[in-house]
Amino acid sequence: MIETRDLSCTFSKGSFSQNRFTAVSPISAIFKNGGRYSIVGESGSGKTTLARMIAGLQKPDGGNVYFDNTPLYGRHYKVRKEHFKRVQIIQQNSASALDPKMSVGKSIEEPLICFFGMDKAQRKKRCEELLTLCNLPVSYYARLPSELSGGEQKRIAIARALAAKPECLIFDEATNGFDLPLRKKIVEEIIDLQKDVGFTLIFITHDMELAVVVADEILVMQSSRLVEQVTFSGDPSVFQQPYSKVLLEASGII
Repeated sequence: MIETRDLSCTFSKGSFSQNRFTAVSPISAIFKNGGRYSIVGESGSGKTTLARMIAGLQKPDGGNVYFDNTPLYGRHYKVRKEHFKRVQIIQQNSASALDPKMSVGKSIEEPLICFFGMDKAQRKKRCEELLTLCNLPVSYYARLPSELSGGEQKRIAIARALAAKPECLIFDEATNGFDLPLRKKIVEEIIDLQKDVGFTLIFITHDMELAVVVADEILVMQSSRLVEQVTFSGDPSVFQQPYSKVLLEASGII
């Protein structure tokens, strides 16, 4: 179980400015093992910063992240390394997360070396299993990222994250920039993967329509604050906050 307790973050308004703005106001939330969660809000609402703090990539100004009651920040590097294994994040721009000079196979194998110390034969076998799991041909092992489409690059990034055998996967705007058919396909694949593997899924999006398709628990963020968290089973009336209803209307749900 992942828990945030009064987690907050601020950033400087400029390189030499002492003025700061609040990216995330204190947020307390619980993400249960095997659950599906969406964090939804407009650009600048703080959802990506929150996700990066959960993933261990952005140090908070206040509060902490707990995995099974073990705090992440302020602990020895070994604790953080274990957290990086247990919580993986798929960034919005998958291409930037892949070394353009490194083959697909070598990229996927990096977590296998870092976390499990597998030998070459073991890595190759596991890499082929992950490619198949992510609906890609095993022949892609030798390809470079530049030889792949945007959707294929996204699947490689997912396969690379799954190589660490994470207990939680965070998808940051996973379908942004794709056309509607590809967005639908990627979302379906993410849901199927979660059901097959059983990881906790945290889906970051600005689109309420995607949020309610992917997740059972919806966290709504506005201007750095968590304004509402609801359990959604198809009835939009469970959303009570005006901003949540604005997002529902913008997505055509109500």
